[in-house]
Amino acid sequence: MKNTIRIALLASTVLAMPLGATASSDQEALMQVSRDWSKAAATGNVDAIVSYWADDAVVMPPGQAALSGKAAIRAYVDSSLKIPGFTISWEPQSASVQGGQGYLIEKNRVTFTGEKGELVTVNGKAVTVWRKNADGQWKCVVDIWNDDAPPAPATAPSR
Repeated sequence: MKNTIRIALLASTVLAMPLGATASSDQEALMQVSRDWSKAAATGNVDAIVSYWADDAVVMPPGQAALSGKAAIRAYVDSSLKIPGFTISWEPQSASVQGGQGYLIEKNRVTFTGEKGELVTVNGKAVTVWRKNADGQWKCVVDIWNDDAPPAPATAPSR
């Protein structure tokens, strides 16, 4: 409960920060950490992927209960990587950093094998909240995402 309150306060503080039109070096550095994390996710190395989350991180996948702590997150990542055809990638769109805290607005893409054996790709969006450790490394403390709306069905031209 104490961690949940602390994370909620951190998220509300960070989310109140304005998105700047020009990126500071800290914003660029945080965006690069996210890009590096996306590259690590492409390797399928669970240890490398999980290393970007803080020990007390909370992950909120769409349609599922929140996961707290690295053990639960590791199990989630491991099971995700076992889904046939699974890949995930993302790209930060904007960053805001104040002191040792920051957040990213990101776009993501998840691919997996569907029920009929076809590859399915789902585009989505995410907010990640970050904290800089004493050693200067950024660690993700809150990770939440959801899917974009499906494309509108094609309509026949009117006559």
